[in-house]
Amino acid sequence: MPLFKVCVVISFILVMVPVQAVPMPPVPLEPIYFEPPVEVATDEIYQQSCVQLDNAIRYLQPYRYTYKPGFYEDGANQVASTLIVFDSVLIVHGLLGFAYLGYSALVEEKEQRRMLEVDQKVALLQQVKAEKHCFE
Repeated sequence: MPLFKVCVVISFILVMVPVQAVPMPPVPLEPIYFEPPVEVATDEIYQQSCVQLDNAIRYLQPYRYTYKPGFYEDGANQVASTLIVFDSVLIVHGLLGFAYLGYSALVEEKEQRRMLEVDQKVALLQQVKAEKHCFE
């Protein structure tokens, strides 16, 4: 019988305690992922001739590609991964490996953003060429 009374008292307390909403932690309202700036054609771009637009696109072509080796082709990433895996003597080597992998990821992200910006500029110039009906 005492167990029943304890359960009744606990349920009474739970029912009578005012319910309050749990405050949410501050969540950023802006997107957490990178959103590239939108390229807008200016009057200067519209005033260029079709040949000038084509030359601008041609000069941007080499910048559309990355010359950084991929993760598995980069020898420094392989050395850093090896240091992390086989670090049994000193912690320092493993930390250096993690630090280099983080640096390599940041360089890769910067490279991807640069290529995306160039691709947007090329797409904008191609759109202006299409609107002007160049080379038809």
